Amino acid sequence: MPRTAAHAGDVWFVGFAGFGEQKVFRKEAELARQVFGARYDAASRSLLLVNDIHDRRSYPLATYDNLRYAVHQVAKRMDLNRDTLVLMLTSHGNDTDGIAITNGRLPEDALSPQDVRKILDESHIRWRVVVVSACYSGIFIPVLKSDTTLVMTAADSRHSSFGCDDTRDLTWFGEALLKDAMPRACSLDDAYRDMAAIIRRRETEEGEIHSNPRLSEGVRMRAKLQSIDAADGRVCPVNRPVKGK
Repeated sequence: MPRTAAHAGDVWFVGFAGFGEQKVFRKEAELARQVFGARYDAASRSLLLVNDIHDRRSYPLATYDNLRYAVHQVAKRMDLNRDTLVLMLTSHGNDTDGIAITNGRLPEDALSPQDVRKILDESHIRWRVVVVSACYSGIFIPVLKSDTTLVMTAADSRHSSFGCDDTRDLTWFGEALLKDAMPRACSLDDAYRDMAAIIRRRETEEGEIHSNPRLSEGVRMRAKLQSIDAADGRVCPVNRPVKGK
């Protein structure tokens, strides 16, 4: 939809699929690009960094240096006072290093919460939405949270998330958020609530320990996203409590 409120600004999207040995992460990043692009009219303002041992030509590689370069280049094109960056990170993760960066015989690495914070701070991008689809991804929240940031994670800092194998096109988190929740949700708050409920029900049915997805949303970021949704013609409930923080 075209923007109707000049103050809302544009949305830009960067996706990062870090684990090259499984295509589920590439597929999740590709769907995230489609879903966020459609929701925020951002298809022409989006890019992907992807590790895939079967295809190293379609996308730039998902490395720390490439992410830093990509975010900085996007920042040069943004209106830093008005525009919002959506950063989607998907990979395996652990509770100390962050998310895995692997690509066959290329050197292995990790992308930590501190790495992401450094990249974003250096870019001077003010309005930030960071979605992390990985086990133990709640470790990103204390480092990234701010008044102008929304951070959504597939799990808390002490638990795994599920569905990251190559028999699937998406992780459980990615499926619940991108396929089930976001297409019909009024806001990202609503999408988080719906996704978390879907995940909890599925984990209960499958007998898994709950991953406990998390959301941290700065007060100013919430108001910003409400203005973006209003510019797209969405009327969302105001001050609805968010559970699971």
